[in-house]
Amino acid sequence: MKKMYSYLMALVMIIALMPEIKADNDGEGIVFTHGSWAEVIAKAKSEKKLIFADCYTTWCGPCRMLSKQVFPQKEVGDYFNANFINVKIDCEKGEGVDLKNKFGVSAFPTMLFIDPSNEKVLHRVVGFRPAEELIKEAQAAPAEAKRAEELAMAFKKNKKDLKATEDYLSYLVKISDPKAEEVALHYLKMIPKSDWHKKEYFWLVSRYVKDPFSKEAAYFYKNKQAFIEANGFQGEYFESGMYYDYVGKLADVSSKEAFDQKAFDKLIKLMETNEFDRIDAVKDYTNRALLVNVGDYAGYMDVVEQKFAEGLATNPKYYAESGFNLLNRLQDCTDKAVFVRAVNLMDNAIAAQFENEELDMFSLSIAYRDGYEFIQKAGITGERLAVAKAMNDLFVNMSPKHRKLLDKTYKEAQEAKAEGKTGGRTIPAMKMGGF
Repeated sequence: MKKMYSYLMALVMIIALMPEIKADNDGEGIVFTHGSWAEVIAKAKSEKKLIFADCYTTWCGPCRMLSKQVFPQKEVGDYFNANFINVKIDCEKGEGVDLKNKFGVSAFPTMLFIDPSNEKVLHRVVGFRPAEELIKEAQAAPAEAKRAEELAMAFKKNKKDLKATEDYLSYLVKISDPKAEEVALHYLKMIPKSDWHKKEYFWLVSRYVKDPFSKEAAYFYKNKQAFIEANGFQGEYFESGMYYDYVGKLADVSSKEAFDQKAFDKLIKLMETNEFDRIDAVKDYTNRALLVNVGDYAGYMDVVEQKFAEGLATNPKYYAESGFNLLNRLQDCTDKAVFVRAVNLMDNAIAAQFENEELDMFSLSIAYRDGYEFIQKAGITGERLAVAKAMNDLFVNMSPKHRKLLDKTYKEAQEAKAEGKTGGRTIPAMKMGGF
């Protein structure tokens, strides 16, 4: 440990001599309004502008990319400041939780274009967009709203019309509208069940059949092998996805007494009947989710520390692959003692990485980044905080190069997809430290 600490201090000195890199935001980008939702609505009405809402979470990588690389750009600021009242909504804190549910936000980032007169969502954009594309999406918002109304009207006029249903569903899926689930289940009833396992329909089954006790799910259990043979691991994952989604909702309570044990026991029986082989993993996930939701972070850390002990013993990359997701659940914790424990886990993860024959920069970078955050929340000051900040800054300064590498490999992946060589989603640069 002393040897590693000396190494870190040397790096601190190197960083101190590095030329300063300017922040991404030079003051010319989007100006975001701060205040309650009611105040945002009032401001938008008074200025006769639409609302642009960036719905994000603190752990969302693409959300951070938008904030650091796209929103600060002058051309983006010029357009959005002139045409919208802009607001950022943390969907896991305060009023943001209710707004997330109100507007049906289920993926991050989701960007909403809202009419303040009736709070109707005119257009939504899901996922990262470069500056030019984001401006085009904003310009298209009124036309997209009109198109959505036309598709909805055609569907409601004749729900037995296959093409009208397909057109409306395609649009809803594209913008991740919560109404897509209802329309998708309606659409599945219009086609023979014997075709549900085929790839052109299975993606709808896997995405929108969420109730493990539904008739649609029962058909899957009965014909599981056909689904798996046609869709491989995705066919298997669909079943576990339903179970995890169900217990996630059961565990979304404010007290352990409010947990519906009978419903959980009923699910366990269903999984046993279906010969599901990862029941213990579902139980473990449910326990962890429940501990976090009721605010028992000390109990949660007991579980996490055990998992870290087992994970680091077999894999020095454990934090990047699993531990990050575990400690990510601490965002609402205010107990400094819990963050002291998190800091210790980061120290162990970093030490294990330095002892490994092959240094993994991605694992190291997120461990340093999160270690700095945990040290701050633990109330640790002095030299320890300074070293953590320096290491965090080191990797922050590296990120522009990583971004270029990611952009390059993403473009290559899309070209390969167009040529039919891959699915277009693999980004090898992640292995080299891009984030």
